[in-house]
Amino acid sequence: MAELKHIVGGTVVTSDGPVRADIIVRGDRIAAIMAEAPERDDAKVIDASGLHILPGGVDVHTHFRVPDPRMVEGFDTGSQAALAGGVTTAVEMPQAAPTATTGEVVREKKLLVEQQSRIDIALWGGVVGQPLDDLQDMVDEGVVAMKAFMPASSPAFPHINDATMHEVFEFLSDTDIPFGLHCESDSLLQAGIARLQAAGRTDALAHAESRPALVETEAIHRALFFAEITGGHLYVCHCATPEGLELIRDARARGVWVDVETCPQYLLLDLSDLQAQGPWGRCAPAIRSRDEVEQIWEGVVDGTIDVISSDHAPYTAEEKKPGEENIWDAPLGCNMVQTMYPSVLDEMLNRRDLSISQFAELSATAPARIFGLYPRKGAIQVGSDADLALYDLDRSWTVRGAEMLHRNKWTPFEGKSIGVAAVKTLVRGEVRFDIDAGIIGETGSGKFLARGYGAAG
Repeated sequence: MAELKHIVGGTVVTSDGPVRADIIVRGDRIAAIMAEAPERDDAKVIDASGLHILPGGVDVHTHFRVPDPRMVEGFDTGSQAALAGGVTTAVEMPQAAPTATTGEVVREKKLLVEQQSRIDIALWGGVVGQPLDDLQDMVDEGVVAMKAFMPASSPAFPHINDATMHEVFEFLSDTDIPFGLHCESDSLLQAGIARLQAAGRTDALAHAESRPALVETEAIHRALFFAEITGGHLYVCHCATPEGLELIRDARARGVWVDVETCPQYLLLDLSDLQAQGPWGRCAPAIRSRDEVEQIWEGVVDGTIDVISSDHAPYTAEEKKPGEENIWDAPLGCNMVQTMYPSVLDEMLNRRDLSISQFAELSATAPARIFGLYPRKGAIQVGSDADLALYDLDRSWTVRGAEMLHRNKWTPFEGKSIGVAAVKTLVRGEVRFDIDAGIIGETGSGKFLARGYGAAG
């Protein structure tokens, strides 16, 4: 018989609101939620007194980069950091060596998930202008979304043109599969970089000035156009521009199917942080001004933003450090998966007077729903996977890169004080992280999640 666990004394939080309740877990699923669990000799008791129990975070934008002989992250260390940040499910981006642009590579990644990860992982498929048969092969292998770059990215993941974007939206239009786009105009971006470099600028702020909001807004406008004429499902990755959010509001009013995410770097950092952090804060889109940050928060408050995800994009300190002398020499990306949800929850509760239920929606329920993982993931309800993050809303800690569990020990949040902490994380009923004991269990306990998992069983 499956093991029985009683999680008692806590406050259960869903997008419908918090309530004092006990959770009964049988095996890997939630079996009951009740005011008070009965005493049973065969039940293992987990004391959650004084804690808030949230659905485990669903981070739909990670770059653990598997397979990759350089191993800048990997599923093992990446999933350890995720667990310490209250994340129980990730949707992994295609970047790797090789990039996941065929069914064959997706099949390899599926095996590696179950060999190396400690959390459950679904996969994006990469779009680089390959034949539609390759896209269909990835769909058949169970990818939950497709991803492409509108600006130039890397030789291993070339950007697409408008013809390809239109073709892929049409290909996906009779499915619910999101087409995720990195929305920056390539021509405007390249012109901006050339202008700043020609002026001899090598400082951190030159990075932000080279890719202002216009670069992102124009691309969002174009992506919305193709989504509208095809009826496809657009997913705007890491939105950092208020003008882009306004375009999305208008498009939704016309019936366009569009979801949008933002990331902690665009909610908690501004240009002063970019100037202070230099290469450690260089990401794309760039960190924005304080006024733009506040307008992104307005998109959180009014519900325009559907998802908060990490865009965890690791590089070694040796790769980042040259950017201290010349910002263009630092690669684009930040370590975020461990600090993301505690820092955002702290900001929402302690500085902006927002509700913990809204946090549950942004961090778990909405991302699970958009990517076809709900209600098995992203929910605390009978029949859902027992993926739970237990938070102490009064436990403060200071971010130290050396203490992070991701492979590369640096963070743009270095020295930041966070007023809440994930103290225990369960994946399918098993405690996989405890703030005092650390990571629990062996690597390879994670599971690959195929498209449609949320409705299965």
